Amino acid sequence: MSKSGNEFFNNPKIGTQSTDHIVGLEAFRKGLEKHFFAEVSIGNYGLKEESANLIIDIKSNLSLDEALFYINKSSTCTGRAKKSGEEKTILFLLAYSKLKKLNTTTIDISELTISLTDTTILISKIYDQSIADQLENIFTELINHNVYYTKGLNETPFEVFIPVFEEDTLESDAKLKNIVSDNNNTNDYFGFWGMYYDQSEEAAIYDLNTKTIIFGDIQILSE
Repeated sequence: MSKSGNEFFNNPKIGTQSTDHIVGLEAFRKGLEKHFFAEVSIGNYGLKEESANLIIDIKSNLSLDEALFYINKSSTCTGRAKKSGEEKTILFLLAYSKLKKLNTTTIDISELTISLTDTTILISKIYDQSIADQLENIFTELINHNVYYTKGLNETPFEVFIPVFEEDTLESDAKLKNIVSDNNNTNDYFGFWGMYYDQSEEAAIYDLNTKTIIFGDIQILSE
């Protein structure tokens, strides 16, 4: 089985469209670079000028453990200890909210890729505004489940796909219909994640409910 990630995301990308009509996009990009000490690139897969489906790629020099520690233990706003209940992703969400307010164009995030020194995390949209809506919860679960999907902190997956879906009955499958119709729900982010490990040629599924890693010939789909 290939380690390219195609088993998880088997729908081809359409061509990147212009971002010229998106007001404040460059300021948004630079703000993310400043706040997260990273290189940020942003593309648009929206087919019409009345909308934008952003593909955001954040490249950081932190490892997964460093990134999770940083986002969990300190406030990205002040550098001081994070107050109880304060959102881990607050700066990203505030910047994204400001970008949307600047535009009459409908803006959504189709894909968010976080490239770290030892892993790449790819989060895909499964309903309108799903990434912004669930980003805080996704990072909370990345922290909470870290010891399990890293095999007791012994092996970090070099690619993580959030979420993935089991392909039970192809076109008749309810989850596939929901992906097509933009009608998934929040819980769909926290069922299964796709993983690739250096020590295995097989793709793996991490089951968040049972906290177990499943290897084998598993067919899965993305949006």
